[in-house]
Amino acid sequence: MGAGADTATSENRSWTRAQKWTIVAAGLGVFITLHDVLVANVALPRIQAFYGLGESGLQWIVASYSMGMAIAIMPAATVADRFGRRRLYLSAVVVFIVASVISGVTSTFAVMLVARGVQGVASAVITVSALALVSATFPHKRQRFFALGLFAAVADVGLALGPPLGGILTETASWRLVFFVNVPVAVLAVGLTLRYVAESRESTRRVVDLPGQLLFVITVGAFTFTVIDGHDLGWGSPTILATFVAFAVGLAAFIVRELRSRSPMMDLRLFASRAYRLGNMAIFFGMFTVYGALLIVTQYFQNVRLYSPIEAGLLILPSSLASVAFSPVAGFIAARRGARLPALAGQVLLVVGLAVMVVGVAHSVVAVVLGFLLLGAGLSLIIPPVQGLALNSVPVERAGMASGIVATQRGLGSTAGYAVLGTIVSVWVGIALDGDLSRTIPDRDERAAVVEQIVDDTNPNAFEAVVGPGRPVDHPESDQVTTIRTVADRTFVRGMQLSLGFAALVALIILVILIRSFRDSQDQ
Repeated sequence: MGAGADTATSENRSWTRAQKWTIVAAGLGVFITLHDVLVANVALPRIQAFYGLGESGLQWIVASYSMGMAIAIMPAATVADRFGRRRLYLSAVVVFIVASVISGVTSTFAVMLVARGVQGVASAVITVSALALVSATFPHKRQRFFALGLFAAVADVGLALGPPLGGILTETASWRLVFFVNVPVAVLAVGLTLRYVAESRESTRRVVDLPGQLLFVITVGAFTFTVIDGHDLGWGSPTILATFVAFAVGLAAFIVRELRSRSPMMDLRLFASRAYRLGNMAIFFGMFTVYGALLIVTQYFQNVRLYSPIEAGLLILPSSLASVAFSPVAGFIAARRGARLPALAGQVLLVVGLAVMVVGVAHSVVAVVLGFLLLGAGLSLIIPPVQGLALNSVPVERAGMASGIVATQRGLGSTAGYAVLGTIVSVWVGIALDGDLSRTIPDRDERAAVVEQIVDDTNPNAFEAVVGPGRPVDHPESDQVTTIRTVADRTFVRGMQLSLGFAALVALIILVILIRSFRDSQDQ
């Protein structure tokens, strides 16, 4: 009775000043990573023109960041637990600042690629250590739910500001400025961390699992390379087949190694916990559907409707603002009622939002904006509760490792969403466009050349603003170009409907699983 009363008292105790500022300091770190991705993506066409890049060169500006982030997540978690989360967080923010400045000032493409890769590594370390700091600062489960909601809201401001700010800077000033805007925020994050955030680390010193880390880097690196470059190089190309084999073999070896290790980098036994398994599954598929849809929607806005980067950013802004508004609400509800209610409500919004987009994409931009607004609200209702659900099932001293696994689901889910949903559109265009253009271009060889060009431009790379049938179409008869583009746009929209419909089906399946799996008594 006494222990229960003490627990209840500690759960209801007011937060200290240090706890409040820890949320802000950690949230600002994730803010700069989210903001950097979106603000830089809007500037990619200008970067392409400056360096004189082809599609593959431009792709690697994003791929280097994505791969750097993917391979560093779990090693960062191990280092954070052992050597201190605060120390690692501060170091990563400083490295991120330096890499951002180098990206903005360099005129050498190779230096840009290296700087973007370093940014990706620093981003992974920031994401893992920030989440671990918040988790360790709020050891009581109900307080942690609410804290994670506020933490997500601070970070999500980066999502809200990224697209419109990137568009404004790119169109009115210079693409270089997009890499500098995060510097003041990063400096503020460092100052607040030094002033208010306490150090935390694992109490028991573990042996560093170097073989596990190496296998993780190989496996995740091969997966990321395969899904990003698969379309560009060809899914049946020797390079992609080799990297897929490396992924499959590496994954099997990694699982065997981690299950046998006494001090694993990623404790796979945690997935025996229903709560932990459920939380990570919801995060992966939430990121899969929403960020996959983000790629499709930005293609739609900029390459089918031919909106400018500023216009496209402003159309996505309501979705980002919904994320900022609903994240603390989700944390508040989860703290009082458990994770089930907000997570299920959020998953319902994902299904409804995707359904609205499937129906509306062919008719109304307003319907697409509404659908994506529902996705932003839905994902923000899901992430903080299920993140808290997963972290609450792990001892506080392993917060870094647990945060690394959660962050891995976010990164892999969004990367897979980009690749799978984008590939569906590309494959559909490749299959259907030849028949759709048969009346406009009766000659088979001439039609095949036009189809090949449009399909190549409709590729599922993990960046926006440079793909889709809105790209110029080469054809000797200029009066036919408008007709070709109109037909291609219709084909592209049907491909979008198919892709978004697949995402809606995935979201619906996850909703059914969540309804069947959640048990209120265990989700507090």
